Amino acid sequence: MPSPEETTAAAREFLADHPEAEDAFAALVERDARDEPWTFADIDLDSGRFGELVARDLAHEVDTGYRLENPNAIRAAIESGPADAADTTDAVTDSSTATEGSDDDGSETAAGDIVMSRVSSVADVDVLTFLGLLGGLLVVASARLVAAPAVFQQGFVVSPSNDTYFFRYWQEQLAARADGIFDLGLFADMGGAAGTRPLAHAVNWWLTVLLGGVDAAPVVAAWLPVVASVCLGYFVYRTARLLTSDVRVALAAVLFYGLAPVNVVYTSVGFLDHQAHQYLWLGLLVATLTALGVDLSRRDAQSETEPDQQAIARAHAHNTTMWPIALALAVAVAASAHAYGGSPLTFVPAAAVVGLRVALDVRRDLSPTYANAPLLAGLALGAAGALAAHLALGWHESIAAVTPVLVAGGAFVVVGLGELWRRVSLPPLALVAAEAVVAVGGLVAYARLRPGDIERLRTRADDLFFREGISETVSLFSPDFAVVFGPLLQLGLGFYFAIAVLAVATWVVARRYKPGWLVLVCFAWYYTLLATIQVRFAGQLAIMIAPFAGIGLVYLLSAIDIARPVAALGRGNGTDSSSTRGQSSRGRPSRAGANSKPDGGTAITSLALPEGTRLRGYLAATVTLVLLFNLLLVPSLVGQTTYDRAQFDATLTVDSHAEDADREYPQNFVLSQWGDNRMYNYFVNGEARSYGYARSNYDQFLTAAHPDEWYNRFQDRVGYVVVTERENAPPTESTYTALYDGLGAGVNDTTATGHYQLLTSTEGIRTFAVVPGATISVPEPSSVGVENGTVTATTTVTVPNSSGEVTATGTTFEYVRHATVSNGTATIRVAHPGEYQVGTQSVTVSDDAVHNGNQTVVQPK
Repeated sequence: MPSPEETTAAAREFLADHPEAEDAFAALVERDARDEPWTFADIDLDSGRFGELVARDLAHEVDTGYRLENPNAIRAAIESGPADAADTTDAVTDSSTATEGSDDDGSETAAGDIVMSRVSSVADVDVLTFLGLLGGLLVVASARLVAAPAVFQQGFVVSPSNDTYFFRYWQEQLAARADGIFDLGLFADMGGAAGTRPLAHAVNWWLTVLLGGVDAAPVVAAWLPVVASVCLGYFVYRTARLLTSDVRVALAAVLFYGLAPVNVVYTSVGFLDHQAHQYLWLGLLVATLTALGVDLSRRDAQSETEPDQQAIARAHAHNTTMWPIALALAVAVAASAHAYGGSPLTFVPAAAVVGLRVALDVRRDLSPTYANAPLLAGLALGAAGALAAHLALGWHESIAAVTPVLVAGGAFVVVGLGELWRRVSLPPLALVAAEAVVAVGGLVAYARLRPGDIERLRTRADDLFFREGISETVSLFSPDFAVVFGPLLQLGLGFYFAIAVLAVATWVVARRYKPGWLVLVCFAWYYTLLATIQVRFAGQLAIMIAPFAGIGLVYLLSAIDIARPVAALGRGNGTDSSSTRGQSSRGRPSRAGANSKPDGGTAITSLALPEGTRLRGYLAATVTLVLLFNLLLVPSLVGQTTYDRAQFDATLTVDSHAEDADREYPQNFVLSQWGDNRMYNYFVNGEARSYGYARSNYDQFLTAAHPDEWYNRFQDRVGYVVVTERENAPPTESTYTALYDGLGAGVNDTTATGHYQLLTSTEGIRTFAVVPGATISVPEPSSVGVENGTVTATTTVTVPNSSGEVTATGTTFEYVRHATVSNGTATIRVAHPGEYQVGTQSVTVSDDAVHNGNQTVVQPK
């Protein structure tokens, strides 16, 4: 539903175009005041004028006919007279011009009515549109709660994935050190947390302290990703609506973003990683760049047939609403620089936007200096903030802080070059080539001045792009999924809608003056390229393509006649790609109405459902069908990152055993496959900084032939071992077989071990305590009936179930160990306490003996 100001401006435009319709229009206002709906047959307007009323959002359909939108605002427009040639400013940002000048007849009344309409606009909210946005954001949150049953287990927050526990480690460490939310010194003394993701760690601990201290850490870990995702959903909505002026596209964009499986995985409940921070600031960066561009294109589209091009650029620079946006851009730049380790990558498309936007300005004969003044200010302030955080707080590496400085400095150079280019009337296309030369020259100079930074950049690039053995390092277009199905699994069907619209948008940006669309086009293609290299970047790509996917969906709905056509990217006014320099006219109408978009279409600012139950059913069915793959894929993809009940039960069992045995770190370190290692150690000993030891040793350990030999290699570095089922199991004679299949007890025709005490055995997972093992000494084997030179010790072991109770569901097995008689004696090492049968004698081994390596002697008869 349009605002009263928009309605007033649209009504004045209608009267300016059709002054002969004023009496009929006034009659409709009077009829509406009597609360009487009307039909086409009841009015004195022809079909064309009637259609314009609806198209300009001046009238809407009700059950028994039509009613006017905001009749008081329309009355004010009629009394103040039609718009004249000077009334060409945007109705939303400059609506005050409609009420200025009390010398004109009726202007005071008009001003009074508009002021009253402003006061009442709070209550004049389009409820359906508001509910649509609220519903879209609820979908964003709900999708991220799919993991909730696996995250909230037995009173704990069990975060998905492995790296989340690195962030939880620093969250708790820093929150424990903080003296309160005003402990500013801690920002400059975060230790290892200041290395590559300082802002993420700083926000995590600060929110934790704000909400109650270390005890609130699990709450922050659980809900921060969800809250950040909802905020990002609103940025996606605003970006799409800014570009298209179509609320339907904006809401569809929120749905496509909110249900993109790969994005859901990285921001699901409990997923306290850098992604939630990185995505949020990236969304703000794109939204602010888009807003700055849209303001320019809107002013350009609403100008007269013989515009003062420089007046357009100056008006943009002097627009007071642009400078808060520039400040928000500065915050996004500074925050993005310190949000995660690969932050320099964020600024590559931003640099491309600046360079191409200046070229567009020159082609349109706009002064690049004025046209980019807020943009330059935002980049410069953001770069200064990023550099200050590095120098003053010791945050991040120098290359991360210097990158936005290089982009901002390059922007000033490019704008200056563009200003010179415009004044000497050189071809705009050649400017792009000159900008490329400037960029390459700047990088070469930087490499010579700071070779260390370049070397570090190469190292970071190797870490990001050339690591193997991690699922997120494969390509989005992996041959394993026939190339074309990878995007479906990671992004849903929206990718295919988006890529088609993105191609059209790219053509439009190349042909017309669309600095707002340029932002999304550059970022979308850039992250498509990165996702082609590694699927980890598909999370960012989901944000960038959401508006394009939204356009594609609405276009589909309009094609099957259940929605109004979408006008985004359609040919509008002044669409000629050639420069306007030297032209006397751009051949477009004298003005665009308040409800007209810069590209010539009609703005759809309110959400309306189709008339009739059948059409509404078709609408719901079509949208559901399009999102079906997302709805099906989100749970399965999220489930690959969460920990099931058996894994967490094993963790609690290890923790309980370590507490009973009074083991401290590193004696309670848990060795497991590296992808789970931080989770186990976070809950058992709190040390979740690194999985390096597990990654270096676990596979070697499992493939070794003699597990007991590794006991000496551990040297009190490992207290527990978790073995999970593997599809490609190591050879039969291996530690994996002995522990997973044989339970470390020699079952299933394996060899029993003397240093691995089974704690839990469930489907897919075995958990062991690494123990010194008790020794059973047999000084006179013959006295216990041993005649063949081999002594055997046998006991029955029962391992309790996951709840800790010994029931029928527990695991019971016979544990048998052998020793060879040497020099008339035999020594048997055992890993389980119990009553052992040694020949004809029995002996009891205590739990303390197993954990302390004590000896028990079998006394001869």
